[in-house]
Amino acid sequence: MRKVAGEKMKLYKNNHETLISSINSVRSDHFDGINAIYRLVAYVPILLGVSVDGIRRQAQKLIKDIDQLSVRPNQIFIFDNMIEIVWYAKDYQMVMNRGQYLGLVFEFVEFLNNASIQDLYIKSGFFSDDPDDSVKCVSNDMINFFPEFNQECFGAGWNEPIKIVNLNRNLGSSPQ
Repeated sequence: MRKVAGEKMKLYKNNHETLISSINSVRSDHFDGINAIYRLVAYVPILLGVSVDGIRRQAQKLIKDIDQLSVRPNQIFIFDNMIEIVWYAKDYQMVMNRGQYLGLVFEFVEFLNNASIQDLYIKSGFFSDDPDDSVKCVSNDMINFFPEFNQECFGAGWNEPIKIVNLNRNLGSSPQ
């Protein structure tokens, strides 16, 4: 266990372990062919005892590194104990079964494992998110039934800013 600000958190060397250990917590409405995928989430821990200046430098470096990823996230939330990174689905991304969903999440895990960002981990809490049900009012030709984890299906476009939300009580108004 490494001590993380605000709590103890077990960090996995490998995101595959997190995926395997969380597989049974995936809500079935994420892969039922009725609801669209809402988001995929990762995080970088903020270690216990890091100064405010250290947290600010960590956030600045992470934001710079994230901006260079092949699939850029939409939002970054800076909490007291972690920096959460969110990739929202573009338009309507839907899978039809559990195997297809796990394949998509496996692609996301591979992306995280291959990213040149230290301590970038899948945050399995998104497995219990409410799915996007707005897809119920669109025609099938507007739905991608074979989503992949890539820039066409997830994240911010190259010309879109990444929204940064600072919820860290120690950083003040801006991490930058």
